Amino acid sequence: MNSRILICLLTIMANCVGPPLLQAQSTQVPVHPLDALTADEIAQTVKLLKDAGDADQDTVYPAITLKPATKEAMRGWKPGTPFTRAAFVILRKGLVTAEAVVDLSADKVVTFTPKPGAQPSIMDYEWIKARDAFMADKRFSAAISKRNLSVKNVFCTPNSAGTFPGDGLEAKRILKIPCFTALEAASPQAARPIEGLMGIVDSDSGQVLDVVDREPVPMPPMPQGYGMTLPQPGPIMKPVAIMAPQGSNIQLSGNLEVKWADWSMHVRPDKRAGVILNLIRFADSAKTRDIAYQMNIAEMFVPYMDPDPTWSYRTFMDAGEFGLGYMISTLKPGVDCPEASYFIDLTFPNDVGGTYTRPKALCIFERATGDPAWRHYSPGAKQVTGIAQSEMVIRHIPTLGNYDYVVDYVFTPQGNITLRVGATGFDAIKTITAKTMTDQGAEEASRYGTLIAPYTMAPNHDHYFSFRLDLDVDGPKNALVRDTVVPSKIADPKTRTSLWTLKTDRYAAEGPIAENHMSAGEAWRVINPDEKTGLGYNPSYWLETHHQATSALDAADPPQHRAGFTTYSLWATHYAEGEDWSAGLYPNLSTKDEGLPAFVAQKRSINNEDLVLWYTMGFRHAPRPEDFPILPTFWHEVTLRPAFFFDRDPSMTFNPGLISTAPKN
Repeated sequence: MNSRILICLLTIMANCVGPPLLQAQSTQVPVHPLDALTADEIAQTVKLLKDAGDADQDTVYPAITLKPATKEAMRGWKPGTPFTRAAFVILRKGLVTAEAVVDLSADKVVTFTPKPGAQPSIMDYEWIKARDAFMADKRFSAAISKRNLSVKNVFCTPNSAGTFPGDGLEAKRILKIPCFTALEAASPQAARPIEGLMGIVDSDSGQVLDVVDREPVPMPPMPQGYGMTLPQPGPIMKPVAIMAPQGSNIQLSGNLEVKWADWSMHVRPDKRAGVILNLIRFADSAKTRDIAYQMNIAEMFVPYMDPDPTWSYRTFMDAGEFGLGYMISTLKPGVDCPEASYFIDLTFPNDVGGTYTRPKALCIFERATGDPAWRHYSPGAKQVTGIAQSEMVIRHIPTLGNYDYVVDYVFTPQGNITLRVGATGFDAIKTITAKTMTDQGAEEASRYGTLIAPYTMAPNHDHYFSFRLDLDVDGPKNALVRDTVVPSKIADPKTRTSLWTLKTDRYAAEGPIAENHMSAGEAWRVINPDEKTGLGYNPSYWLETHHQATSALDAADPPQHRAGFTTYSLWATHYAEGEDWSAGLYPNLSTKDEGLPAFVAQKRSINNEDLVLWYTMGFRHAPRPEDFPILPTFWHEVTLRPAFFFDRDPSMTFNPGLISTAPKN
């Protein structure tokens, strides 16, 4: 998690050239009310704010994003009918944060609200300002000389600082800055850290508040293979590829309206969330049915578990502090996505009121999984009946320092939606004095992590991927139920003595959804109490959960003051405009949790109401030597499955041989 902004800047400079494969947002006018803001609309937003006196030439813009009309209006909109456009803006003028709503259709600023003390996401200019100030400080030069290093081989990469009451840094816009050196020919992001050295800079004033310079740790050689230098190949393997020789079944229209098999949805880029999916629907015979209004990542929290002062602050809120769209990376055909994919350029707002385009930032593809969708073998006829399983994947990959997160939304003909995150890249490393675990002091030196290479320790850490799931199962009025497995005795135990049944309970009010560890099993479903299927059931979708680690940190630990969503895997809230992010709108440097714990404190009804589920895939990463020098992709997922939603399996009528037009890149 060390050089987030540096890598973003390097990739922007390296990749923002060349012809796009499939032009998306940057040159098109909006044709759907949920389309991302265009470059012209962002320019219009900034001009209106300046004309109103709410912004000037020095104003910066941490966020300029679409402000949709009401959910009711979005759900009811029909193609070809008029719609309005508006922008929500977070800006900093004169070092004071403010929020604005700009009506682009009416060409006016609707509201302008100062937010003193609010700390929005980190921006390019302050990252550069803080880095340069620290590296120009005499204390930095002295620390480098003490370690017998050359400044020309050293680079420093500011990080978000977290908030720790009592450290004297309250109310300042702080960046903490570790440094690295490449003693050998390695890529900068894979360089060895300079332990015990860190700058603390107020990015508003540019003042270096402190230089932490602890006892130097000897700088050993770079571990073999580090820096992504590929080793000599092993056995020569024949190519294996996902192909679409007769064209793709995926249909794209407008600005990222997607259809595949019976699915339809709208996709848009977002600087904070990365990608947002809206209006997810399934064509069930002649009827198009609602499943979800919106799905997206609502926060990523990665706290490290090393108490050293140059490590203990590393409690990253990747979406709120940096932005998954801001850190989105260009995709490589044949590695990140199959060659037979749609590769789509995405345009995002920058920090100074303009835009930039990331080439091939999104891919959409279909694949045969190699598994049967369904099958049955008839012994009498000696015949197999069945069809092959296929699925559609919508993928983007934010790169945040050393980690790359492969974010997938996977759709199947059975009506399943799987949300997957694959963690790859490489582990953050720390230099220690032990070469092997047999060295004296090795156990203590690696107490808070794992020795994964000579003199190289990877600290323990957690990952929490929080998804906001605004489900609308056959409409917006839904309820959350829990199906609990209840063991019971048989009244006449002549052959059996026990069995189990299901007990279904409905939740009345919003809150965290706690697991009943005394039960024999439980599952959660979102149901529509007002609708009936042909079999007389309330249609529902079942949440099939995995990777349910929750925070092991003490509730009084400062990182938990802003990451309360990690204390439970599942939360349910009543839908409310503005409740979009698991840790609130301003998690950067925040001292209190304005996210899910604050939302559910209102105890609003979720019984036959418009409800939102928030699911956090959490896992603990205790590194292994096998995670080095690269981290093999480690997948985590949650699946939404239809349960009593259909009257039969919808994939029975799916024809995997159906061919439509090929992607036109």
